[in-house]
Amino acid sequence: METKKEAAEEAYKDMPKGLASLSRGESSRSAKADFISWMESEGYVIRDSSGKLKFNTRWGNKEDRVKSVRKLVEVMHISPLDLKNDDFFKMGLMDLLKIYSIKRGSLPAVFNALKESYPELEINLWDLRSLGVNISKNNETADEAIRWLFKKKSGIVTEDDFKNNGVSFALSYYSNTFDAIVFAQPDFIESDFLKTLAGKYLDKEFINNANKRRAAISMIIKMSGSAKSVNYQSFERYGMENILSYYSHDYIFLNDFIKPEDKNKLLTWLAISEVIKDFKIWEMEDPPKSLLINKKIRAESTIWLSEKLRKSPYLLTHADWKTFGIEWIINEFYYGDYYEAIRDAIDML
Repeated sequence: METKKEAAEEAYKDMPKGLASLSRGESSRSAKADFISWMESEGYVIRDSSGKLKFNTRWGNKEDRVKSVRKLVEVMHISPLDLKNDDFFKMGLMDLLKIYSIKRGSLPAVFNALKESYPELEINLWDLRSLGVNISKNNETADEAIRWLFKKKSGIVTEDDFKNNGVSFALSYYSNTFDAIVFAQPDFIESDFLKTLAGKYLDKEFINNANKRRAAISMIIKMSGSAKSVNYQSFERYGMENILSYYSHDYIFLNDFIKPEDKNKLLTWLAISEVIKDFKIWEMEDPPKSLLINKKIRAESTIWLSEKLRKSPYLLTHADWKTFGIEWIINEFYYGDYYEAIRDAIDML
């Protein structure tokens, strides 16, 4: 399969004989003369009464920008992947470069220019040879490259895929492929593949590392669609249920209030709440209901509901519990009498 790098270079292999071996310095004078001549013919520059050239555009038009960037690459006889900021400066295109500095914020201007001017090449930041390593191949770019690769390979990749697609640098930021995936959180990933990697790399050291543990939980939340829908089976599906063992010590302190069948549900909530600090146990689609045997936790749920609705506990109605899908608290612990729930909350305030 032809890579983007090959595609970019294929378009420029038929340059006049001898020019391919010239350095930028040797060809720059001719390139600049050719480019200025073209700019004048297009009306982008005009001559004043004294014959001096001055720009006749502010580069607000996308078509003008694209034509100029493509012409710049053409007259310099280079691949688009070799374009530099300096090339714009040498041609007097500082104002054009400023436009691309504003577009897409923190990304390098030359990258933005190429993305707009060569959409057919689908250029990524890591493809550009002209950018410094710290700009083009940092941790953030590595994560983007991993996500891009998983999308391209439909969820299953090998280390050779990183190498063959020009993104092997991405793995250098992580201990192994599993760590890389957990932190990058690609949108396309095959569950059995992730489960295999978890079986190989998810060990006690990983679980006890707060950053890795939270990144893995965040990934499961993302792949589940929402924190509400995460359950013990969500961790099992991706081979990461061992992470929940980390929270077993918290379970011990709640032993008096929770039934054995709710243990895994509680551990799941403890994991989620480490990542999403304000996520409450009653917000789960399948919560450990027996935990609400504890009167204090029941009262906290009523106070939470009151704060969510920005109304006094005195003004709560049965419909309010139903709106948030937690009417089961009233039905199972107050025998349908929401006034009792309100009284518990008021006693606690």
